[in-house]
Amino acid sequence: MVRNRLPTDPLSVMAARAIRETEVFLADGLLHPERAVRIPVVRVGFGSFAPGLAEEFWCDVLGLDGV
Repeated sequence: MVRNRLPTDPLSVMAARAIRETEVFLADGLLHPERAVRIPVVRVGFGSFAPGLAEEFWCDVLGLDGV
């Protein structure tokens, strides 16, 4: 760990920004749980995903119209 780093150091600025963005994301998620993305799961050995489910899931998460 580097000590005595200036607050304007690019790494410090990037870290502070990442923390701020994470705080905003988590606060929004707690305020609006209905917007949470449901991650599909299947118990190992008891089923499988429908073809195309992964593509549909990631298109929804990333806001894509489809590929």
